[in-house]
Order: sequence, then structure tokens, then C-alpha cells
Amino acid sequence: MKKYITRTSNTCWRDCLACMLEVRPERVPDFVKEYKNKYMDITREWLKENFGMGLVYVPARCFMETGLVRYNGPVGPEGYSIGHLSMIDMRSMHVIICYNGMAYFDNGDDRSVEYGTIEGYFVLYNLEAPQAKLVKKMRKKTGK
Repeated sequence: MKKYITRTSNTCWRDCLACMLEVRPERVPDFVKEYKNKYMDITREWLKENFGMGLVYVPARCFMETGLVRYNGPVGPEGYSIGHLSMIDMRSMHVIICYNGMAYFDNGDDRSVEYGTIEGYFVLYNLEAPQAKLVKKMRKKTGK
């Protein structure tokens, strides 16, 4: 994961993708600005065509212990992911880089007074399944 910043206003999705893919932000289309409400579908197509990767969203609540006694807080996926933050004004959203579910890198100025909580995580994954190796059957030993 590399840290990239293009601008501090309205570039969080683009910068987070660039960080995760370790490519210059200029190589990543400005999906939100160009495609508006279809940005997620277009992002997924672009990731598939250019990197052979998929993108899945996992709500933060999925990482909480479900027992009666909760000893852990919401912890996200292992490794790097893109954390989706709620905003206090509810008109906008923000994404940051997370590591093991915790905030790791924010591309912009500190706007923490505007943030709510981490709502969920976008996880990049490889679409090419690893090839399974064929294991030869072992012959049964006879007692002779």
C-alpha cells in the first residue's frame, strides 16, 4: 500500500483506490465525479478489466462478536481495506485506508469533527482463483 494524495477535496475514492493498487492517482478515473450514481458499477468494471480484481463491501457490524458478552469492538478485515465513514451532515460520505479495521491513512485535511463512525469496508480481491494442485491418491498398504 502506498500513500497518495491528489487534492484534499472530493478525491478520497480515487486516492484510496490508487493507494490500494499502488498506482499513481492520475491512472485512476475520477469515478464519483464522472459517473455520479453509477460510480460503483464502473469502478468494479475498471478493476476487473485493468487489474483482474473485484471489490466487495462488508458492513462493519459483520465483524462484531454476536455473543451476549462483547469483549471486542468492531474490528474490520485483516490487512488493508477502504473504510467507509459516515459523516455528521449525512449529505456526503468519505473513505479512508484502514489496516486491520482501524483508520490508517486519510488523504485529506483532518476533518475528524465531521466524521461519524466506520460503516463498513471495501475489500479488493483477486478474481483469478489459485490453481488447485492434484494430489495423488495414496495406495493402501497391505499387511503382507
